[in-house]
Amino acid sequence: MSNETTVVNRAADAKETHRVRGLVNLVAGIVIVAAVVFALTAGAGAIWHKVTGTSPAPGATASAAAPATASSAVAVKLEINPPPVGGVKGAGGVVMDAFVPSTFTMTVGQTYDITMYNYDTQSHSWMSPDLNVSVVAPAGSASSPSVTHFTLKPTKAGQIQWFCALPCDKTAMATNGFMRGYVTVKA
Repeated sequence: MSNETTVVNRAADAKETHRVRGLVNLVAGIVIVAAVVFALTAGAGAIWHKVTGTSPAPGATASAAAPATASSAVAVKLEINPPPVGGVKGAGGVVMDAFVPSTFTMTVGQTYDITMYNYDTQSHSWMSPDLNVSVVAPAGSASSPSVTHFTLKPTKAGQIQWFCALPCDKTAMATNGFMRGYVTVKA
């Protein structure tokens, strides 16, 4: 089988033949690289942190309470693209993908029960190698968000970066306060 394709252009009674080499190989290569990158970013959570995900409850809303937790655990609610805007307005009034809140404070040794509500129609992740966590929030919708639950217990103080590792809004992924932010962990 040849890796060459011949294309004939017959515009204005002119006959031209162009050879396109390796187009199939190029497209296949791009697909393979994209699949590997996605598998690595989405699969990292299984290596770094055991996560339990739950399906969205029928009619769940932003005001849904976090699951019942142990009395010593602190409940944290994260929303991805919360309604009514479906994101957060950035520079120039452009609405971008965002976690709300994007920055918050925790204490070393305290256990946090985190519940993420994803109102976006694509998956997002909350990843921080320094906190030893990588969690994927499946796609949801404005009327029925996906709900993902995990626990976190910081072991060291400092300002720690988190980010969404799944390709989504390019500008939001590069801008703190949207698809990335900080957790300030106090001693």
